[in-house]
Amino acid sequence: MNPPQTRKGALPEVAVSASAAAGAAASLFAWAACCVLPLALSLAGVSFAGAALIAGMRDGLTVAAILALLAGWALHWRRRRLCSRDASCRRPSRLAFWLLTVATVLVLLSLAWQPFIEPWVLPRLAAAR
Repeated sequence: MNPPQTRKGALPEVAVSASAAAGAAASLFAWAACCVLPLALSLAGVSFAGAALIAGMRDGLTVAAILALLAGWALHWRRRRLCSRDASCRRPSRLAFWLLTVATVLVLLSLAWQPFIEPWVLPRLAAAR
């Protein structure tokens, strides 16, 4: 039995939204890998030798996360607009909406990391050492 046509359309929306959330998390992790993450892990007695490699990819990861996020929101709003005209259309996925919302918050944190978050967190971590 073939799944209904409207169910197939939700899969790309959720996949793109999940990709945006994963990319945003990777971007935030890469920004933290520069200074805050190694210092915080050293307080716990854990070494993170690969931090420099990940930190070097932070700009590329941030751009990729922003592009995935834009594609996800575009798919979401496109489906929403189409379904407002066609009553037989399935509404956009709630899961996709929440994944995009989380991804948006993570990307905003990534963009605010160096100018705002890092200068506030580093002295506190250094004092705790």
